[in-house]
Amino acid sequence: MREILNADRKATRFAVWFICAIWFLPLSLWAQGFEVSGESSLSGNFTLTIFNGDSTYSTLVEKSNRGMFLFQGEVESPVLASLMHDAMSRPFYFYLENSEISITLNATRPELSVVRNSRSNSEYRYLMERYRNASDPNAFLRQYVKENPTSIYTSFVLHEQMSAIDEGVLRQMITQIADGGRHTYHYTLLRRWMRETPAVSEGSEMPDFAFLDKSKTRRTFYQERDTENATLILFSASWCDRCEQQLKESQRMIGSMPVKTLVIDIDDNPNGWDANYLKQLSVDHIPYFIMVDRQGVVVARDIRIWELDKVLKSMTSNKK
Repeated sequence: MREILNADRKATRFAVWFICAIWFLPLSLWAQGFEVSGESSLSGNFTLTIFNGDSTYSTLVEKSNRGMFLFQGEVESPVLASLMHDAMSRPFYFYLENSEISITLNATRPELSVVRNSRSNSEYRYLMERYRNASDPNAFLRQYVKENPTSIYTSFVLHEQMSAIDEGVLRQMITQIADGGRHTYHYTLLRRWMRETPAVSEGSEMPDFAFLDKSKTRRTFYQERDTENATLILFSASWCDRCEQQLKESQRMIGSMPVKTLVIDIDDNPNGWDANYLKQLSVDHIPYFIMVDRQGVVVARDIRIWELDKVLKSMTSNKK
């Protein structure tokens, strides 16, 4: 009888162990993924967009049940995500990571929505709170980017607030983003904006542009610029006597200074004044000088010949 009881106890313990193993196994596997649950006043389909690459994103669609929704999946590291419904005027952004995240969604004012159990989201919300409450929000953001160039939040914040930031300042901040901060979807959008938007502000990064040289060979600014010293660009034309005169005068001023002169004749391009690079750089007359430092930042543009000497001296003193 005792042996039977012992056997029953062993069988019972095994059964309990087996049931617990079956019960907790999904939880142990699930620890590697995310779960986003939430409640809202809206019914119908919700779309979760995950910006999970530097140039890609993925979407999940779930139908709410009495205002409740649930999304499940996996992400390798904290990434930006958005929650959207057709009835919402704009999406609600938050940071997604491998955890059980709970959202109370405010459909009319998404920025007032509450997110729980997400450390990355808490850090992002804290950043936005400090930004909005700063006496000088742009100065705060400049300092933040300077001190946190690898932050995963920087690219998204700059992209969202870009209309409120001076173009030259925005370009400077974009160029300061480094490492992990560059491997984000919105950093790719910011870089695209820099390439496609004319560099009309001093202090901004000079975008790369293509042009034809005298042999009708396609060249790019990044190929021709001096990465060790400054580059003075002169937009000219073979028929422009004034351009030739100012080129000679600029060379006299430069003398032995470490400045490369890059002359681009618009008549080398068959499109002439309709050339893409002229539109890209907002060059509308000749001669037209642009000074770019060795980091590729515009020091001055549309420089008059009588102003060039001052620009050169300023660059020399700054280098010292």
